[in-house]
Amino acid sequence: MDGDRGRGPVSPQDPSRLDMIMGPAAQLAQSEHCQVLSVFTPSLDGRRPVMVWLHGGAFVSGGGELPWYDAARLSAEQDVVVVTVTYRLGAFGFLQLADTAGPSPGTSDQIAALQWVHRHIGQFGGDPDNVTLFGHSAGGASIEAILQWGHASLVRRAILQSGNARTHRRTREEADKVAQMFVGLAGTDPRLLAENEILPIQRELSRGRHFAFDWWPTSPDVPAEFAVDLMAGWTRDDGLPFLMLADQARPGPDTLSSYSDRIGPANAMFSVGSHAAAQAAVAAGRRAWLYRFDWEAPASHLGAPHCIELPFLLGEPEAWTAAPMLAGASWHEIDSLGAGLRAAWASFARGDGPGDAWRACSDADQPLNILPMRDKGRNP
Repeated sequence: MDGDRGRGPVSPQDPSRLDMIMGPAAQLAQSEHCQVLSVFTPSLDGRRPVMVWLHGGAFVSGGGELPWYDAARLSAEQDVVVVTVTYRLGAFGFLQLADTAGPSPGTSDQIAALQWVHRHIGQFGGDPDNVTLFGHSAGGASIEAILQWGHASLVRRAILQSGNARTHRRTREEADKVAQMFVGLAGTDPRLLAENEILPIQRELSRGRHFAFDWWPTSPDVPAEFAVDLMAGWTRDDGLPFLMLADQARPGPDTLSSYSDRIGPANAMFSVGSHAAAQAAVAAGRRAWLYRFDWEAPASHLGAPHCIELPFLLGEPEAWTAAPMLAGASWHEIDSLGAGLRAAWASFARGDGPGDAWRACSDADQPLNILPMRDKGRNP
């Protein structure tokens, strides 16, 4: 597919809280009937590794159809098939009423997408027996939820980019409390409401609960074993945007320095979960690698924040021109360094590991690989 492709809808949503980092999202149609896939393939022939992308957005914003996540470059350059997934968000995807059971509806959307891949990806030049899930933030947490619900048979490998499910598992009891609050505000069964009536109630429920896990995948009482090969990592200043949100701060020349002593602790919501996921994979007899992404744009004042690695992997330059986190950077540098990242991600998807220069985790050691690697793949 090329960059002029028609785009499906995204789930109903408000503007992202992270527009100060990524810039505004493209204006696409919004609908609760947003369960669509886009397939990027070099050819309809052959059996290539398949990489399935789950977007982030705190389970309340984003969509696989956004230009940020176009995968034509990754697919053509690395000879892999890439599938981007759009799933229901907020109350549409993660409200679970008392008479329902099993995974959250949004998680069920993602599982259905994987099942579609297994049935049909062979028609697009992909190998249904060689599927790697990769996802950022909420997308990474989604991968963990899918595996917790016992669907590892659909996946060979997983890449968690700033995923943090292991720092919070939403119990059914927590989901029930949110459902009770939502029904109380709605005054009726939410399934009787029109689509345009849901988002205002969701907005009201979330008012004053900025970092609550109201819209989060529900975990099973007994999570399944984490039995896939794994890459997991975070960015050097991952927690910065969330500190800024808590302070209602906007980017400025002193942003990074003023938060320097708080970023490390804020990163824990991503680093702790990444280490725990790697440990679980190794304990299950699988391979695991940890990374941290350290690149920063020369004029952004944001360091290496949440989302900074995304343009190195996905999207064309037009999609990223308004991203404050890339201020002062040349696309030539992003694309050049991104080639190494794309090669590592695709090498992992082929089953070869992310590269000879990467140090793998073991029972006794969890080495951190600093990205982007330079000098012919060596860590700086």
